[in-house]
Amino acid sequence: MSSTAKEETNNKPQPPKNNNNGKQNNNSNGNGNAKKQARLCPGRDSYERMNFLYQASVLMAESAPALSGCYGKLMKAVGKKAVLRVEPAIKRTLCARCGVALSSSSTASYSDFRHKKLSYVEVRCKLCAFSKRYYENKKHRIRLDDPAAVVETMEFN
Repeated sequence: MSSTAKEETNNKPQPPKNNNNGKQNNNSNGNGNAKKQARLCPGRDSYERMNFLYQASVLMAESAPALSGCYGKLMKAVGKKAVLRVEPAIKRTLCARCGVALSSSSTASYSDFRHKKLSYVEVRCKLCAFSKRYYENKKHRIRLDDPAAVVETMEFN
């Protein structure tokens, strides 16, 4: 064997030595982090699909309201099947009956009513004429706005 062939065999990268007697370590191959992330949020794929459908519904609201309604209903169905909660702020932007994304310019009309003791905002869907009233009570707080009610917050990176 020539001296260059010996140098080439010496320069080849050597596989890492395992000191755990044949047992595979989850942290060495990078799968440990993925498994931990999967344990933290079991419905991540459903949340991602719901997010995509919501964005598509909002995008299609002005150009094709019927398609927007279809995407909105499908988002609700995915959440219901996976038993996942939708944030109240997102629920308020979708029509409860037809599922279309409510935007003030094209798919909804907003009316503000003020009486002596009662005041509310009425949102009326222009497609199905469904109306929803949101009362303005000073004592009322949304449960998610209360820091004591939030058990954990999941962040998707």
